[in-house]
Amino acid sequence: MHEKYRTVAYNAPLRLRRKASNMFLGNLVTVNADVDLETGQVTFFVDEASLATLRADYQKKVDRLHKK
Repeated sequence: MHEKYRTVAYNAPLRLRRKASNMFLGNLVTVNADVDLETGQVTFFVDEASLATLRADYQKKVDRLHKK
């Protein structure tokens, strides 16, 4: 049996910063947790929309590096 939870760090959602130089909320994605209620194992994940955004960011970075 698994249950999904939002993660919290210091009374705010745990987030990944998309760009190292920018802290605006639009550049953050929320990290969620999936808890196996039988074993206590926790797996962190981002939702599908955030994952698509992270993949697009990565592809832009790769494309930019290959242009040089």
